[in-house]
Formats: sequence, C-alpha cells, structure tokens
Amino acid sequence: MKKENIHRALETGVKILSQKGYHNLGLREFLENAEIPSGSFYYYFKSKEDFAAKVLEYYGDKAATYYTTRLLESDIPYAKRLETVFNEELERLSATECKEGCMLGSLTSEIAGQNEVIQKVADINYRKWQNIFERFFKEGQEKGVFSKDFKPSEMAVFFLTSRQGVMTRMKASGKNESYRLFKSFMMKLVKS
Repeated sequence: MKKENIHRALETGVKILSQKGYHNLGLREFLENAEIPSGSFYYYFKSKEDFAAKVLEYYGDKAATYYTTRLLESDIPYAKRLETVFNEELERLSATECKEGCMLGSLTSEIAGQNEVIQKVADINYRKWQNIFERFFKEGQEKGVFSKDFKPSEMAVFFLTSRQGVMTRMKASGKNESYRLFKSFMMKLVKS
C-alpha cells in the first residue's frame, strides 16, 4: 500500500469509526470508501483491532497537532485561543448534526474496557492532550489571564473529561446546547 493509500485508509477509518464505532465497522464498506484493495489492508493492518488502534493513534496525533497549533503556538490572547478551539469544535460538531463527537471518547466508551490494545492507545492520546492543555493553562496563569484557583493539571483533566461527557450528552440529544453551556462555564471558570 502506497503512503497515500495508508493516509487515505487512516482518514477513512477516522470517518467511519467516528460515525459507526468499532463494532459496526464493516471491512467491505471501509474498503469501498477508502478505495483500496483488500489484500493491501491485511498487508498493513494485522486485524480489525490493529486497524482501529492505528486509526486511534493517527486521530490522537492529528488532534494533538491541532491543539498545539491553536493553544501553544498562536499569537492571539490566551482566552481567545481557548474560545477559538471551542468555536471551531462547535462548528465541526454542528456540521454532523451532533451525531459525531470525539472518536477517542466514543471508542474508549465502546471497547477500551474490554480491549487492552485500544485502552493503551486511548490512554496515551489522553495523556498527550492533557499535557498540551496543562501547558496552555500554566502559561495562561503565568500571564495572569487564567485563575490560579486550580492547578493547571486539574484544569486540563477537568476540561478533557467534561468535554467527553458533554459530547455524549450532545449525541444523545442531537443538539449542541450542552456544548454551548460547557463553553460558557469553562470560559468563566478559567478567568482570573
């Protein structure tokens, strides 16, 4: 499988796993959407589990790059950086009519408790994201923008775990009201 085919396979995997989850992932549907031959699939992915783990790793890296760019490498004020992340995510979620949340959260809920490989990849991704948010909140505190009532590590954990719960609620209702409330609450909570 050529490099562009692997990339297409991972991108298609993100799309399908985000929409259907692990247990509803059909290999035939995936191959048709990714436009790759089935023999190539098993050359690069040992199994459905291996495929899901690689897609999850890819998704986590892609999100980490996004968060790093938006939160740590931006020149705009700290509060505006966080608001930008909220607004862009809300736009993405609304575009899917609140049917897709965070693939990492969805797969973690679906199978991480039963599958050590997926659990390990999910935990690595959460830790990676947590480190980015912790650094962001620490820098914001040092600049006097964010409240010092909580440790940056606590703020990062609260943000990420609350975000997952909000996305689950949003998928259940089909509306983005809970995410909007979460955004408002977080923006008030972190202000100094």
